[in-house]
Amino acid sequence: MIAEPVTTVTDYVIALECLLLAGLLLRFGWAECCWAAAFVSVGVAAALGGTYHGFAGFLTEPVNNFIWQGTVLAIAIASFLMIVAATGHLHRIWRWVWIMLASVKLLLLLNWSIGDWSFVARVIDYLSALGIVLLLQQGSGFTWMASGIVISGIAAGCLIVPLPLAFNLSPVVGYHLVQMVALYCIYRSVRAIAQTRSKLLKS
Repeated sequence: MIAEPVTTVTDYVIALECLLLAGLLLRFGWAECCWAAAFVSVGVAAALGGTYHGFAGFLTEPVNNFIWQGTVLAIAIASFLMIVAATGHLHRIWRWVWIMLASVKLLLLLNWSIGDWSFVARVIDYLSALGIVLLLQQGSGFTWMASGIVISGIAAGCLIVPLPLAFNLSPVVGYHLVQMVALYCIYRSVRAIAQTRSKLLKS
C-alpha cells in the first residue's frame, strides 16, 4: 500500500506539469532555456518527493535519505537557475554580479546540513529566489510573476495553516494543489517576456 497516495499523486502531477512547461519554453532563447531547466529541477524534486511520501516504507533508510537529499538539492538548483534566468536582460557586469551572488547562495545552502533542512525552509528559499526574480523583472510578464509569487506564498501558508476539515486534505496536498497554479503563472510570465522580446527583434 502507498503510504500517502494523494500526496504522492499530486507530487507526480507537479512533476508532469513542470516537464510540460519546460518543453514549451525550449523554443525560445537562452533565458527561457534556463527557466526550462529550473522547471525540470522543480519537477525532479516533486517526483522524488512523491516517491519519498509514497514508498518510503518499502525502501531502506539509506535510499530514503538519498531521495530526500536529492529533493533538497533539486529545489536549491531550481532556485539558482531562476535567478540566473532573470539576469538575461542585464548589462554583462551586473549579470555576473547576480550570478555570483546566486552561486554563493547555492553553495551556502549545499554546505548547510541537508538532513536538517526542513520542507518549510526549502519553500522559503524558493520564495526568496522568486522575490529576486521579481526585483529583476522588466517589462511584460510582471503581473503574472507577481501573481505566481503571491500564490506560492498562499501555498506555503497551507503548510502552516491547514485547510478546513471540509476539504479533508493534508497541508502538503494543499500546498501541492495551490502550487500547481503558481507554476503556471510563472510560466506565463516567462512566456510573455519571451514573446515581447521576439516581437521587438522582428520589428
